Amino acid sequence: MKTIKNIGCFLIGWNNNILKECGEASQRQFRKLLSAICIMMLMWGTIGYCFADRYINIESCVLKLCVSLAFMFIILCVERVIILNVGKARMMAVMRFSMAICMAILGSCIIDQIIFRNDIQQTIQENREDVIKETILKRMSIYESDERRIIFEIDSLNKATIALGEELMKRPTIKSVNVSTQEQVVGVDESGKPKKEMVKSTQVVNIPNPLAEQLKSNNGQIEIYQNQLEQLRQDKKDIAEKVTIEVSERPLGFIEELEATLSVVSNSWISLAFYVVLFLFLTFMELFVLTIKMGESKCDYELIVENQLNLKKNLMEQTRQSLTVNK
Repeated sequence: MKTIKNIGCFLIGWNNNILKECGEASQRQFRKLLSAICIMMLMWGTIGYCFADRYINIESCVLKLCVSLAFMFIILCVERVIILNVGKARMMAVMRFSMAICMAILGSCIIDQIIFRNDIQQTIQENREDVIKETILKRMSIYESDERRIIFEIDSLNKATIALGEELMKRPTIKSVNVSTQEQVVGVDESGKPKKEMVKSTQVVNIPNPLAEQLKSNNGQIEIYQNQLEQLRQDKKDIAEKVTIEVSERPLGFIEELEATLSVVSNSWISLAFYVVLFLFLTFMELFVLTIKMGESKCDYELIVENQLNLKKNLMEQTRQSLTVNK
């Protein structure tokens, strides 16, 4: 029992030596505070373990226990702030009450998501089906827009290709004038040397119409567009399957599950009543230590602590006054 009492004093922050001098009222107050803080630590340790398992995606049991211990340590520190307060602290009580409301909302949300797991999964599946339909419609509109653009490009190129074909049928070749310059001997000068001049010669030849290359390029571009169109239509056929796989394999997030939880709770008065009861239960649990600390008369342990505080204050005041007189 001595070891348990030492551990209890360590948890709630009381001095074991002072507690030994106190009566039964302080012993009962000690046991009540210890019980309340143990309940809070166990409850939030469980919530922390579930939170780590479902939302942080921790697979190691050791790490889950570490998160659970972190939650328990936070709750211990919060409650010790109230327990170790000397005297009445109205503002602290208001802050603790506000914190209790927030913690009750957080805790009830996590617990509800565990209790209503099957209903939440069904609601999430229905929500994801709506997301799948909406995503398919959006992607279909994009595919149809791209398909219309490609078809328009193909039609434009076909018209231009037909015009080029008709032009090539009329003129498969075109005349080209080749102009060349050559040096020719046109006589001799006075000294008898050959006299040369640059003479231009013109030659008309038939060459293939350059439009044939343009026709070939157009046909190649049409083939590329047709391949793109075929791939696009194939993607349209597979879009429903791809979107379904993408959305179904998406990791479950806390916000998504929270929205589903609110939907489940709000759609039925039974689930809403259960949520309210659970919320009030957690709120009252959070206020356990506060009501024990603030709602009852002071025990002799607290009176001893306050008396020691007053003695220290008086001693410091007397010391200050004596120093002032000596100066």
